[in-house]
Amino acid sequence: LIWVVSVAVCLLVALIVPFLHFGTDVKIAALVMSLAAMATFHAAGYSAVLRAFEDNELNYLGFVLQKLLLLGFIVVTIKLKMGLIGFVIAHLVSNVLLWNFYHIVVSRLYARIPLRIDVPLWKSLLVSALPMGGGVMLRQLALQLDILILTWMTNLTTVGLFSGPYRISMALRVIPQNLSLPLYPLYSRTAHLSPARFGEAYQWSMKFFALISIPFAAFFIAWSKPILRLALGAKFLPALPAMQLLGLGLVPFFLSTLFQYLFAALDEQRRFLVSTCAASALRILLLIILIPRFGFVGPSMAFVCAETLIVGIWIFQLTRLGFPANLGHVIWRPLAGGFAMALVLFAAAETPLLWQIGAAALSVIVYGVVLFALKTFSMEEMHHAREGIAFVSPFIESWTKKLKRNT
Repeated sequence: LIWVVSVAVCLLVALIVPFLHFGTDVKIAALVMSLAAMATFHAAGYSAVLRAFEDNELNYLGFVLQKLLLLGFIVVTIKLKMGLIGFVIAHLVSNVLLWNFYHIVVSRLYARIPLRIDVPLWKSLLVSALPMGGGVMLRQLALQLDILILTWMTNLTTVGLFSGPYRISMALRVIPQNLSLPLYPLYSRTAHLSPARFGEAYQWSMKFFALISIPFAAFFIAWSKPILRLALGAKFLPALPAMQLLGLGLVPFFLSTLFQYLFAALDEQRRFLVSTCAASALRILLLIILIPRFGFVGPSMAFVCAETLIVGIWIFQLTRLGFPANLGHVIWRPLAGGFAMALVLFAAAETPLLWQIGAAALSVIVYGVVLFALKTFSMEEMHHAREGIAFVSPFIESWTKKLKRNT
């Protein structure tokens, strides 16, 4: 099925590109980049096998190696002055190597995957995948709507003041995305076999993502000015309110990354798609209403409102399915810790760099102390945490057995 979709997409791109009003180099780059994207698509198929067997370390090893290779190829491209064509070739080669790495790993450790035509299976996969894929793509599109609508309604100066802080905040999205990926096999395994266990996994993961998101939000809110000055320069300091609001929105944004996997595990992809469509429509409406009045701060306000609303909708839907998040019982504790952390950071916001480094470390300690003082963690959670910390010996033992079995 991946090969069929890949060939269809490549043919479609090959038909469209010649009619684009761009230079020959851009057209060639578009074709090569399409092939690079298809290589990533194939790599994702093998990556899904690794996730299903919960061998996430191999997933991340391939990802890191691919990024290092890409960096090396880009450096060579710059040195040789190969221009745009060189950049897209670098992406193609690194993606093909990643695809082959995953293919070799899956073939050696599990089984060779033969190519076969199975139309009923393809139909079943597409019916399941299209609602979820549509929802995920809509989520990705919604992250770009802010800048698109701001460009349409204002000028380049306003767009620049928003896009700078927005790029910084969106750079953090790799953290929840990568942390949530390994959870899908657990959700999928427990959703139908052990609903009670699924509910526990859902509540624990929501609690964990709330715990890690609040410190990032505290840093963004308290140290917006130093971060902007360091990352973008003094000319972006007027964007301070937008930066602080984007920091506030990191909490629901971190939580939102879990739900595509939760709904997929429960076979409720259509609920995910419908709610995502509703939230995206609301986001567009908020952007149109808020931008004329608040300028570049408007998209930040729309981001916070839309992300909070969609997380609320998803929590409500899962509660109706019999899986309450119980987030209200626990989130006030990390919020209290985040408030204490922010006070420390605000106090040191204008101090010299050395003092700021010390204050950052102190704020993290204060956050942890408040969490423990308020008894945020149950005994069972502490037990699981200790087991997780002592993962090295079981990890080595499991891989030793696996390698012996495959030699």
